[in-house]
Amino acid sequence: MREIPGMKDSFREAGVVYLVSFGVKNEKHSRPMTNFNKDPYSKIWFPTYKDTKKVNDIKKNEKVLILFPDSKKDQFYQIEGKAEFEDPEVTREKWRWWYLYWHPEMRDRFWFNPQVGEENRMIINVQPIKASILTKSEVEYISQGYKSIIPE
Repeated sequence: MREIPGMKDSFREAGVVYLVSFGVKNEKHSRPMTNFNKDPYSKIWFPTYKDTKKVNDIKKNEKVLILFPDSKKDQFYQIEGKAEFEDPEVTREKWRWWYLYWHPEMRDRFWFNPQVGEENRMIINVQPIKASILTKSEVEYISQGYKSIIPE
């Protein structure tokens, strides 16, 4: 994948990115995802649950898009990638890290059991294939409910 100037810095700054999956009629389904990743040119991962629309979409079509704003706020970067699901053992370890990141107060709790509910946990891995730059008008398909994180 060719590198685009500024994309790596904007990706690192993006606390939230959009993950776009494709439905059975190739319609786009977008949702915000917390971004823990630092390099848009290597494997990108997201924790999720098995019983979600994005997982069902990916099972039928592995193509996904990742969108995030340019730090200049007048355009978006788009990464097209191939999604797959992580091995259960790696999922267990990454999920624990992710959970404790969001719930640090649980770190010292003797009763915290990261295995509870783990049968429904998944990690989506995205292998980037190509990247491009889009204008705001080209990303209008992003769900209206998520417009609040799109820069004005």
